[in-house]
Amino acid sequence: MTDTAAPLRLTTGPAMLELLPALGGTILRYDWHGVPVLRPTEGMPTAARVTACYPLVPYSNRIADGRLAFGGKSWPIARTADNHPLPIHGLAWQRPWTVTRQDATHVLMEQRYEVPEALAPEAAVPWPFPFHATQSFELGEDVLRMTLTLRNTGTTEQPAGLGWHPYFPRTPQTRVRAQVSHMWINDDQSLPRERIDTGGAVDDGLPVAQVDLDNVFDGFAGTASVAWPERGMAVDMEAHAPLGHLVIFTPPGKPHLAVEPVSNMTDAFNRYALATAAAHEQAHELADLAPGVRQDRATGTLLLAPGAQAAATLTLRPRRLR
Repeated sequence: MTDTAAPLRLTTGPAMLELLPALGGTILRYDWHGVPVLRPTEGMPTAARVTACYPLVPYSNRIADGRLAFGGKSWPIARTADNHPLPIHGLAWQRPWTVTRQDATHVLMEQRYEVPEALAPEAAVPWPFPFHATQSFELGEDVLRMTLTLRNTGTTEQPAGLGWHPYFPRTPQTRVRAQVSHMWINDDQSLPRERIDTGGAVDDGLPVAQVDLDNVFDGFAGTASVAWPERGMAVDMEAHAPLGHLVIFTPPGKPHLAVEPVSNMTDAFNRYALATAAAHEQAHELADLAPGVRQDRATGTLLLAPGAQAAATLTLRPRRLR
């Protein structure tokens, strides 16, 4: 096993994928027939958030008040980005990954996290639970398949989340389609405040040059697409359980957008803990996903028993527009 500081490049037919394991296990670019499918990274980046895509482990989006509640305990969580006042998107994207296998069209990498010892009382921690994560990238001529796993290496049950933060080019005619049912309206801290029915607006195609979103959607059926009519190209996304939520991010004035398949809603773990304390665990609807792995249907929170492993897969399929 080696820590790879230089980019790794995979090619097959018209497809090219470039990865940077040392910078958060990120994707630098994914091109098809010489055209960027993901937002291409400029130069050699020093921050994962300016790359084409990064993994979201062990949770996605923000943690309210910078504090995690779970199992009757509470921990202050350290900030993860200097441009966000709250912890956001986990910590795997801020730490190097180790490549464990590589060939012409496949890369497997891993990351291990141990909880820091000898912290002062009430000192903020990156995360209070140890884990082992893997990322797999499989490149085909017309497909990129990514698989993300997280295994609980601790001795107690822990909450977890999985997902990706892929950025896409944003053109005047770009449209995003996704099978979702509801959207969460945010408060002034970008935390969910009110859940509304989308009325099929996203299914019909959002003209993303005209909207300003940084919102989580639920009822995600696992399929979405980004289309660029002026480029004559689109990419279809297929996400598998437990990725039942979708974040759409369209920052005003920026030449990119993000469509993020994720397992959990924003601040899922605290919401799960609050509901558990108020109504007892019997009130939750939990789905069994794998041995020792359950998921709260309301928030998307994954519950991992010691030694249990959760997995998620995302497939990108670029295509020509007819």
